[in-house]
Amino acid sequence: MEKIKAAPRIDAVVFDLDGTLVDSLADIAYAVNSTLEVHGRESHPLEDYNVMVGWGLRRLLETASAGQPFSPEEFEMVFQELLEAYRARPVVQTRAYDGVSSLLGRLNGRIPLGVLSNKDNGMTQTIVSTLFPGVAFRTVLGSRPGKAHKPDPESLLEMLADWGVDPSCCAYLGDSDVDMETAKRGRVVPCGAAWGFRGEQELRQAGAADVFSSPEAFGEWLEERIDA
Repeated sequence: MEKIKAAPRIDAVVFDLDGTLVDSLADIAYAVNSTLEVHGRESHPLEDYNVMVGWGLRRLLETASAGQPFSPEEFEMVFQELLEAYRARPVVQTRAYDGVSSLLGRLNGRIPLGVLSNKDNGMTQTIVSTLFPGVAFRTVLGSRPGKAHKPDPESLLEMLADWGVDPSCCAYLGDSDVDMETAKRGRVVPCGAAWGFRGEQELRQAGAADVFSSPEAFGEWLEERIDA
C-alpha cells in the first residue's frame, strides 16, 4: 500500500491511547507479570513490554506466555484473571505524557477529537475519563466484542462517519506499526508519536506521513492545517 501524504487540511484527530496519550506500561506489566507468576510462569522486565503491547490484552498474554504456554482451557481462565487484575488497578502508575494535556487543551472544542485503542473498552473509558476529565472527546472506543481490533479500520471509519468527517481530513496519531497500518487502511493521515513505546524508526518504516518528537511538535503541525 502506498504511503499516504499529509493532508493540507485537518478537520479531526483520533488518538491511540497507550504509548501515545498515556504511559501505561508499568501498570500493564504489573498485571501481566503478577498473573504469570501466580501460575508458575516467568515474568518479564518492564522494557520487554515496549515491543509486546499494541494488539490488546489477549494477544499480550499469548506473547508473554509463549515460552511456557497454557493449554487452551487454562489460557481462557488465566486471561479472565488477567482482566480482573488489570481492571483492579488500571491507573496506578499510568500517567499522561508530558505535553499531552496541553495539546488536548489546545484542541479541545476546536475540532472533533477521539480515542481508538485495542485495550478493553471499559478500561479505555476509565483511563481517559480519569486522566483527561476536562477534554470533550467526541468518541472514545476500545476493544469490543464483535468488533475487529486495529489494524482493521472498521471502528475508525465508523467514528468518522458519525462525525461527518472525510477520512482524508483526519489525522490518526499513534506510536506503533499497528497504528500506522490502521491509518493507512482507513485512508486517514498516519502520524507517528515518537515519544511512545516504539520510536521513530518503526513509525517511518510503517509509513507514517510525519513523525513527531513531542506532543508540542504535533500541535504545531496541526495549527498549520486546522482551518486551513
